[in-house]
Amino acid sequence: MRILIGVPSPDSWGGPAACEPPFAEALRAAGHQVKEVVYVHGDKVERASVIARFRRVLKTAEKLRTALKTERFDIVHLNTSFDLKTILRDAYCIYRMPSGSHRIFLKMHGSDARSFKNAGPVLSRLIRYIARRADAIGVLSSDERSDFIALGFDESKIYRVLNVVELEGVYDRSPARRDAAALLFVSRLIPTKGVLETINAAKILKDQNYSILLTVVGDGEIRRDAEALASGLSMNDEIRFTGYVAESEVARHMASSNIFVFPTRHMEGLPIALYKAAIAGLAIVTTPVRSARDLMSDGENCLFCESEPTDIAAKIARLIGDARLMQSMADNNRKFRETLSREKVAGEYLAMYSEMVTM
Repeated sequence: MRILIGVPSPDSWGGPAACEPPFAEALRAAGHQVKEVVYVHGDKVERASVIARFRRVLKTAEKLRTALKTERFDIVHLNTSFDLKTILRDAYCIYRMPSGSHRIFLKMHGSDARSFKNAGPVLSRLIRYIARRADAIGVLSSDERSDFIALGFDESKIYRVLNVVELEGVYDRSPARRDAAALLFVSRLIPTKGVLETINAAKILKDQNYSILLTVVGDGEIRRDAEALASGLSMNDEIRFTGYVAESEVARHMASSNIFVFPTRHMEGLPIALYKAAIAGLAIVTTPVRSARDLMSDGENCLFCESEPTDIAAKIARLIGDARLMQSMADNNRKFRETLSREKVAGEYLAMYSEMVTM
């Protein structure tokens, strides 16, 4: 099978940049021909201007068009999401694709289809165009699948899919700290990911005389706000910020932590950091958002919390006080290593691709 994949640029942050390269490698290892073109451009902290984005879309569309005119592919796999910018980009790029026998697959790394139910006439027409031209849509949770069906997408075209999740570097757990509970937050620092709530929860735990150390890994638009909040709460000794670090360094932080805290209210797909924490054998406190609700069980893989600091703190305190629960949760979570391995995930995609080419 010949597969053309639209991938994130190498300097992108976030889940797609972490999960797509090993996925493409697994497809090649299974004997398939894979060509990659950059489809998603990372803006990191500084956002590109509207003009720069427009030029990137034009350039991207022409790269796809050229590849499809000069080579034959069975599948065009585009990593995307579902918001205003990506709807405009996807519609234009698909429009510019030459006719051929290839099948178009759109993998949604998070989506907000529900918010487009009452879109205006122009946007609604673009959405209908994407729904008609795409041969299959991949979503990362059952909630997203329901939202796309409600928006009018053909149910038979919508597949629930997974990401490859691998933890680079250290897998062996470091000895557990005895002087403090080692808490870890890893994410892009934006308001909906829950870093401010996590910091406030840490303050509640300190006031309740729990000994904790919270490490915040990541960068983003509210990093300064987060650091100012920690300082204003006199938590400089209990909270440290690393900024953006390499994946191997993320693994080191996970190996030396006890509890992963991720009270997100973001429209998550399958958050890579959450499942890396699981693979690393951490106990987890997180909100029951999308794939977490599908793949994790409360009390077995995590403690589900609300996004309020008081509830986050209460769930962390429960884990600190129950070593047996923390250990059983860690043991259960290591099993995600097989579920989200590159070989297993690639095999599931290849089965889906086979269905698509015989449609």
